Amino acid sequence: MLNRKTYRTEEIAKWIRDEIEAGSFPPGARLEERPLSERFGVSKTPVREALIQLATIGMVELRQRRGAMVTVLSVDQVISMFEVMTELETMAAKLAANRMSASDRSELSRIHSRSEACIPAEDFEAYDAINKEFHEVIYRGSCNDYLETSIKDVRSRLRVYRRYPFTKAGRIRQSFSDHAQIVQAISRGDGDAAAAAMRDHISIGGRVFADLVADMRRRA
Repeated sequence: MLNRKTYRTEEIAKWIRDEIEAGSFPPGARLEERPLSERFGVSKTPVREALIQLATIGMVELRQRRGAMVTVLSVDQVISMFEVMTELETMAAKLAANRMSASDRSELSRIHSRSEACIPAEDFEAYDAINKEFHEVIYRGSCNDYLETSIKDVRSRLRVYRRYPFTKAGRIRQSFSDHAQIVQAISRGDGDAAAAAMRDHISIGGRVFADLVADMRRRA
């Protein structure tokens, strides 16, 4: 059982991680121990331990005598991580087509249908949240805990960068169309088709990724 101190550390680490993924703490943002300790009503110790936890998975950078900041990924790092994530997501889709339960298949279809309402207004925030649900059902459906954890770790580090493509005009509609192909392939148990559809959806060579890299280079 977690003691109170450990629980607070885990709670703080989760809150900071969620804020980073949501873009509230963008890459390069400073993470001050005092404001965080005041927010949670704790000493600096559990805050510091939470930041150390996040540093071990690469989400936070600890700088000697300069405090902590949200890690800024280089273009090369983002490219490398997208390559890995593409392969992991492709594998998850293929396994899910063969292993996903009937209830999860139904849930995947419901989530996909719900996301269609975001298209007319190009509701980026709502679609981004539903997109996360959609992919996580596929991870769960792969019935491979290690694969699921691995994808979530990589995706967490890239999440703030992955949100960018949905702000591009027409991208939500294209993503919805991609998801439809993935749902259809998984529903009929076609692992190869599911893998191909997922690879096309996330592909490192796709236009969306090219736009992302171009934007990062421009900002740099």
